Amino acid sequence: MNLDNCIDEKLTALDQVLSTNKRIKTFFPDKQACGEPSPYLDVDTQDEICLRMQTGEHITRGATTIAGWLGGIPTILSLTLIVDFNSFEDFYGILLFFVFLIIAPLLWDLFSPMPYPVIFNRRTQEVYAYFKGELYHTRWDRARAIAYEDYMVNQYSGKTNVGYLEILLQGYNDPDKWIWANLSMPLGRTIEMQSSLWEYLRSYMNNGPWFDEHGNPSASDRYNRQQLEAYHETTRQRLKAKRANIRPDDATSRLAYYVYLIWSPMEFLKEWVYAMALKRSVRTWPKEVQERLKPNGPTTSLTELQQTQNR
Repeated sequence: MNLDNCIDEKLTALDQVLSTNKRIKTFFPDKQACGEPSPYLDVDTQDEICLRMQTGEHITRGATTIAGWLGGIPTILSLTLIVDFNSFEDFYGILLFFVFLIIAPLLWDLFSPMPYPVIFNRRTQEVYAYFKGELYHTRWDRARAIAYEDYMVNQYSGKTNVGYLEILLQGYNDPDKWIWANLSMPLGRTIEMQSSLWEYLRSYMNNGPWFDEHGNPSASDRYNRQQLEAYHETTRQRLKAKRANIRPDDATSRLAYYVYLIWSPMEFLKEWVYAMALKRSVRTWPKEVQERLKPNGPTTSLTELQQTQNR
């Protein structure tokens, strides 16, 4: 099945399931989607080699460690005050509490499998995804994406827009197999927002790694860093913002700052756990992808590698 047939099938399916007010838009690598590129919350990391999409793990990764430490540290401190440590059993019991409440949650967050993000490799000009144990990819110059919009209604929030952005990828070991990989969080999105996200990805692949607010090439990473920091605020940034918001006539603002200051070690821990888990997760990709994500990795694409192997 070729690219055009896949897109036609997708459009036909959308025609059948979406409302009469449906909005559908197709994106291409060589056509501008809109004037203002924006990563929103969907771009996780970006450098000279590759761009990784968000999977939502930055929200949940480290939560188990925090829960274990919040319950474990007070428990262990209380036991050390109560127990006399006159026997090996007392010491062994404290050690078990420490392992199960402190060490085990940390190891779980560091080494449990992470969802695989969609990766845009600028050096080899291709896109990767790993889904259910199978590798999918496409050359950037052949990439096709589609955005479509629907809505859902419930008694709590009323009508909410749902905008999807998906890219078509081909199976690495099964060239006849294709999937549409979702690139962003659909809830609350519009086609205009998804167009801005695609334009950001297109600017990165075509004009990057750094570019300005119009998508033009730039020698400075200022605009990209500003965009990523705006949507991925760190604990240090939140602390500075809360401190700057303290007003002499508002005791609540001062209380909010000190409460967050007390809680901030847990947030720093969560950020560290996520960073370490993300670094480790790269080593779980197929070796063909791992090699191409290294600073000194090969510049050949997976398509070229396949062609070489089939000769």
